Amino acid sequence: MLYARLAADNIKKNGKAYVPYISSCVVTVAMFYIIRSLSLNKGLWNFKMGSTIIPQLMFFGAVVTGIFAAIFLFYINSFLMKRRKKEFGLYNVLGMGKGHISRVVAFETLYVTIISVFLGLGVGIGLDKLMYLIIARIIGADVTLGFYVSFEAAVNALILFGTVFFLIMLNSIRQICFSKPIELLMSGSRGEKEPKTKITMTVLGVLCLGGGYFISITTTDVRDAVEMFFFAVLLVIIGTYMLFTAGSVFLLKALKKNKSYYYKTKHFTSVSGMLYRMKKNAAGLANICILSTMVLVMLSTTSCLMIAAEIMLNYNYPFDVSIQLFDAYGNGENSLNTLKQLESIRTILNENSGCIEIKGDYDYFGLHCDIKDNAVDAGSYNIGFSTVMTVMTAEDHNKFSGDNITLKDNEIAVITSNYDYKYETLKLFDKEYTVKKKARRNVNSHVSFADTVTVVIVNDRDTLLNISGDYGEFLDGVRGHFFLDHRIDFDITDRGLWEQTKEEIIKELENVSSYSFVEDREQARADYMSVYGGLFFLGAFLGLLFTMAAILIIYYKQISEGYEDKSRYEIMQNVGMSKSEVKASIHSQVLTVFFLPLIVAGIHSVFAFPIISRMIELADFSGDWLLACCMGGCFLAYAVLYVVIYLVTARGYYRIVSA
Repeated sequence: MLYARLAADNIKKNGKAYVPYISSCVVTVAMFYIIRSLSLNKGLWNFKMGSTIIPQLMFFGAVVTGIFAAIFLFYINSFLMKRRKKEFGLYNVLGMGKGHISRVVAFETLYVTIISVFLGLGVGIGLDKLMYLIIARIIGADVTLGFYVSFEAAVNALILFGTVFFLIMLNSIRQICFSKPIELLMSGSRGEKEPKTKITMTVLGVLCLGGGYFISITTTDVRDAVEMFFFAVLLVIIGTYMLFTAGSVFLLKALKKNKSYYYKTKHFTSVSGMLYRMKKNAAGLANICILSTMVLVMLSTTSCLMIAAEIMLNYNYPFDVSIQLFDAYGNGENSLNTLKQLESIRTILNENSGCIEIKGDYDYFGLHCDIKDNAVDAGSYNIGFSTVMTVMTAEDHNKFSGDNITLKDNEIAVITSNYDYKYETLKLFDKEYTVKKKARRNVNSHVSFADTVTVVIVNDRDTLLNISGDYGEFLDGVRGHFFLDHRIDFDITDRGLWEQTKEEIIKELENVSSYSFVEDREQARADYMSVYGGLFFLGAFLGLLFTMAAILIIYYKQISEGYEDKSRYEIMQNVGMSKSEVKASIHSQVLTVFFLPLIVAGIHSVFAFPIISRMIELADFSGDWLLACCMGGCFLAYAVLYVVIYLVTARGYYRIVSA
């Protein structure tokens, strides 16, 4: 048991390094268990919206968390191994063989695995219900009683992290076995050569970063935004690593060649220190930058969608309930099925008039189309350049809008949602109409994936039927086929009574063949929240995970640099620099290097804004102002946290350097 006791003593003696490492392992295990448990929780499959989107989102989050956990724990362990190599080299010199040292490392890994997995599962099980309640609160769902423990999630965590820690142990043993004792002893004090300027890598980094930025700025078609976004992200990640590795060295060497700048006390030591520091820490800085960018993009996007959900709901569902009856290609004004539906539904609504307030009852027809100059092109429809057009009579429009529009033959009114119609005429198929009135205000689209909505108001029903007939002829070449639908809009005054009435209407609609449905804003709210609330929770959850990773990387980076800079701190004083000058020089280096990832992450976020904005339009929302506010707010909050992390870790850094 000598090796087991020695391993336990090593963990105790290296507490400053092991406590944060084990803590991060515990949190990572807990977060994986929670997100996996939520994906398996049957309560999430029984929310009132009847959707499976939440469990699917949680499963995706579990996959991302598992992959990230493996990469993150390997990376953090590399800091530990770097710190411990000198200790292992000393053991080797004092007579312990590499096989004996490997046994010590194996026991250390076993202790870390047992503590991390079982504490992590305990924390995860304890917080699982809290996370469940948070999701239920976000999406406004009913909460089931009882305490849920997922044995499947626990087994998944045991298998995943058992495998990860086993591979970490093998990697640590590999480093010990393939290193010479002198290399282990001198690993912390080996001199560094001045890094070479890698012009090719610098140019490639600039090209990759510029390519990612270019894709984000120039992608205007929302249908291509998702696919191009991942390609742009890949280019930005590659470019970031290249520029931190080679571009930073290129910049610092350029400053070094500038004699008027370089040969000053604070610049001389600062530039030289950063030049050598960049070679070792480029990957760490790039990792912090990428993690920070991921946090900013995820939180800003999901929070924007969460806030926009209510805006989109009110925009797409201006009334509590809408009943729509679609009657395509009827040989007359309305088919018999549609007329039967209308009669039955009106009877039910009249019998239950105490629970509703009718806002509109009208015929209309709608189509997707492009408006090119002053003519409707119904043969093409491109998301991002198109409109959803609704054509209705002035009498029907005035009934529920409060307007008092009067029109003559051949006159129309045009109301648009988010663009200005500039022409004095509008050609609908083969006939041109004079635009008597133009207005721009929020109008209901009733159709998803539409950037713009256009309402065309005509003088009477005969004109509506003529235009509908023209559209029917355009579709199949047969005159007399109409594309005429009906809609009843109303608000609810008694929700309980309406639920009973709604069942009667749905049952009545099932008895006829014409396609129709009931739109209920409360049901739509549940559907909206299931999607956007789930995305917000997942974004916040993964954002917390990535923030924790960035904090741990920063912490280990500061601590390892503190031990390296201790000897440099003493040498600088021995060659004549005062203590205050040395401290100012080191402070300048640390501050510059420390905040560089945050600055670059902010730049990445700014250039990501255009393509993220296009992606959000897929959710039927166009609000750059809201996304800009969310992105700015997330950056400020993250920057404040970043400063706090700097102050805490800098204190530990100076304590090591000054000891």
